[in-house]
Amino acid sequence: MTQYKNERLLKAISLVSKEYRELRNVNQLEVNNDIKESKKVAFHIGRIETAKNNVSISTLQLLCEYFEISLSDFMKRVEEIDESLKPKQKKDA
Repeated sequence: MTQYKNERLLKAISLVSKEYRELRNVNQLEVNNDIKESKKVAFHIGRIETAKNNVSISTLQLLCEYFEISLSDFMKRVEEIDESLKPKQKKDA
């Protein structure tokens, strides 16, 4: 069975990740090494920023901890970048 991929969501996540990384003025290698060193886990921000693979919530949480932002703030920014990702309002009957 093939894994579901939401291309628009992955692209928006990649853009937000890159945006926060550039705000901190660090490159991908620095992010990878900092997270590997502090959390003792393999981490590859390049995989997130290419938007080719699904990203786990756990991986996003590691990234948010690194950027010192909440996961909800990260996802709000994702929705700002791609408005189509915002939930549709249900119409009252």
